[in-house]
Amino acid sequence: MLTIEFEDAKSWIELLEAIRDIVEEAFFVATPEGLSLRAMDSARVAMVDLKLPSVYFSNYNIEKEEVKIGFSISSMVKILKGMRKGYKLTLELGEENLIKLRFIGKGYHTFEFPLLDIEGENIPSLKLKFDAKIKIETKVLMDAVENIEKFSDYATFKVESEKFMIYGKSEKGRATSEFSKEDLIELQFENEAISSYSTEYLLNILGKDNLSEITVIEFATKVPLKVTYNLENEGELVYYLAPRTETE
Repeated sequence: MLTIEFEDAKSWIELLEAIRDIVEEAFFVATPEGLSLRAMDSARVAMVDLKLPSVYFSNYNIEKEEVKIGFSISSMVKILKGMRKGYKLTLELGEENLIKLRFIGKGYHTFEFPLLDIEGENIPSLKLKFDAKIKIETKVLMDAVENIEKFSDYATFKVESEKFMIYGKSEKGRATSEFSKEDLIELQFENEAISSYSTEYLLNILGKDNLSEITVIEFATKVPLKVTYNLENEGELVYYLAPRTETE
């Protein structure tokens, strides 16, 4: 029914690791256009939206209009962790209730995982209006949030007067990172914006420099944060994170 080939197996494993930080089980949908995933965490605070068009893969062959693939991401990552370097990967789904992964490199290795019987929920795409859009080096943004996490459970994002700030405070003290327009790859804003987000979730969403050296963030006052990683060959990994109800 479905055969997908990755030139480098580590790209699949790294994507699964990034998704696992939000959801442990996932349901991918394969169509002639490509492979996609949209899922929310159990607390319904964060959502992941992954799109891998057919051109993302070195080979992509599907015999149906739609194929759904559900499996435990955490189990797959745990088992495949040692297979990341020097291998090509073929993912196959046949009539049997199994997903088969074949690694070709230093030897020939095959893993089979059972598919989940229950289908994932149908989550509609989010239509949000943002006041600020920022492109920033992935590591720089992660370092700023890690500093704030030492002082607060929430990081406040703020844009004003062509300046982007991230700060957090508690009885322990306060941490602030401030970036001028020149410090950033890009800064666009229509209105001043301020919104706070959980540092615990931010640390799971940010810092994916193995996927992209640039992170795109979009937000508005009391609106979910959108975090985008543009992948090679037109792939895209997007996270949404609900805001704290109060801003500081």
